[in-house]
Amino acid sequence: MLEAVSQGYPPIVTVEEPVVKEQEPALVMYPGDKWDRSVMRVNQSHWIIRKNIRQNIQRQLPQFTNFPPQPFQHIAIVGGGWSLKDPAVFEELRQLYFDGVKLVALNGAGKWLMERNMRPSVQICMDSRPQNVEFLREPIPQCRYLLASQCDPEMFDICEDRDVMIFHLWTEEQKDSRRPDPINKRLDSYYNGRWAKVPTAGTCGIVAPIMCRMLGFEFQHLFGVDSCNAPDGTHHAYPQSWNDNDGGVTFSTSDGRVFNCNAWQASQAQTFMDMIATFGNQIQISVHGDGLIAHLIKTAATIAVQTETKEK
Repeated sequence: MLEAVSQGYPPIVTVEEPVVKEQEPALVMYPGDKWDRSVMRVNQSHWIIRKNIRQNIQRQLPQFTNFPPQPFQHIAIVGGGWSLKDPAVFEELRQLYFDGVKLVALNGAGKWLMERNMRPSVQICMDSRPQNVEFLREPIPQCRYLLASQCDPEMFDICEDRDVMIFHLWTEEQKDSRRPDPINKRLDSYYNGRWAKVPTAGTCGIVAPIMCRMLGFEFQHLFGVDSCNAPDGTHHAYPQSWNDNDGGVTFSTSDGRVFNCNAWQASQAQTFMDMIATFGNQIQISVHGDGLIAHLIKTAATIAVQTETKEK
């Protein structure tokens, strides 16, 4: 069940028991809407991803690995979602930063933070599309870059003189005669089995909380990971042209709240709830803003309280 607790900051949601997946789906699509689930696929060819990994692991970079626990240390993960433009949300983020909470930027959020005089301590990128090199064009002083081995090689090239660690996404691969070089086996062979297996969870917004927990941070704040479009159709807090044509479908949550999401956003929201169900007993996370993920968390917490009251 979900329980709201306070650690001196806005309420943090802790999952103490797995969410029962047999209950009503969190998202319900309106009748008549069309949603092609086939677009919820990896946004790059598997062959290109394998080629990127083969090339990038030869760079002799230090690997991402587990760190000891950081007791009572808060960390703020900042995605690029539209809710960052909400003055109240921005003020919450700014106050945490001035209180000494370290920032972890996802993709283009690093540049957005620097333009507002907030320096991230870590920037995470895992998308394999070559245009994402723009996220790294401007160096961030005293920042550690965590780049997935599947990223385009140019992203590693542009970070050549920076503090970079490489990480690897672990996948359950099916036997396929057309793919004689499975990623996991190649990594096992190259690193002699000594590599940290970061669970693949679809998007950077889902993988980042897992990685931050592996870095030892139990108390996490999540900003700009909305999993929906703004009421005016905006998808990011800054221009990101390659998402302009993603489209959108109207969804309703189980309590009647309406959201407009494209396929990857809807998938991310559902995967986030699955991630919480799996790792929630190890992570205390506060989702800021008024996006879909924040609403699902708040709704689940409310339902849990009502159910507990009825049982009494």
